[in-house]
Amino acid sequence: MIFLMTPAIRSAVFYVGSTLFCSLLGKIVVTRFFFDYPIVILMLQMATTLFIIELLRVIGVLKLSPYSFDKGRHFFLPSILFCIAQWLTLSAFEGIGMPAFDSVKRVTPVIILCASSAISRQSRLNNAQLIGVIGVSLGSLLTVNLELSLDRYSLFYGLMAATLQAVAYMQFEMLSRTYQAVELLYVNSFNSLIFFLVADVVQDEIRDAFMYMLTSAHPSFGGVLAILLLSGILIQFVTFLCLEHNGALRTQILSNIRAAVQV
Repeated sequence: MIFLMTPAIRSAVFYVGSTLFCSLLGKIVVTRFFFDYPIVILMLQMATTLFIIELLRVIGVLKLSPYSFDKGRHFFLPSILFCIAQWLTLSAFEGIGMPAFDSVKRVTPVIILCASSAISRQSRLNNAQLIGVIGVSLGSLLTVNLELSLDRYSLFYGLMAATLQAVAYMQFEMLSRTYQAVELLYVNSFNSLIFFLVADVVQDEIRDAFMYMLTSAHPSFGGVLAILLLSGILIQFVTFLCLEHNGALRTQILSNIRAAVQV
């Protein structure tokens, strides 16, 4: 039955399902196995994505032109913004330093709607749409954080991640008019890998992560991490596919619904 749906509905269903699975798996890796190295996790995801795409491209399964600096330049801003938003989100999984981070991030749809209206130079927002978006954002915020407790770090970094992700999604939506989802995935993964490699020079997580794997890793950790890395490819592809068919606002609304359901 699902294959009879429109591409927009199909991509939305896959997006909610894959993000729900990957979010739960990411929390397991960070909170249960105590592998609290977000840059390393994201770096490995991007490296795995690039390896598989390049392999499929070389053997002729995917018809893609190789990465170029011209493409990388067009993707530079959204890739960097999305990387920082992902890093902040993964860093907040532990929940100790920023317990209300995820609830604050639920305001992202409102930011996207206001920014889209400002860019299109509309004199005023559609009241029905604005009320609906605020309702979804507020509902998911309250569902994620029933105690209504906010701390300054969660508020600051949550709003930062929400703003960065909103701008990145809007930029990727514009790029999706020129590039297919698999091209968005390919170029963004290349840019992101470079960013995380540079970020590790500052954070120096690779050495600590390597020592963790040698000395403290649980026997089942390798299998769970491998599943997370492979599922990370799926979630990135489905995200770009959903942006292509549904746009930035609807994609983020779906993310809010997923967060509410996950609780």
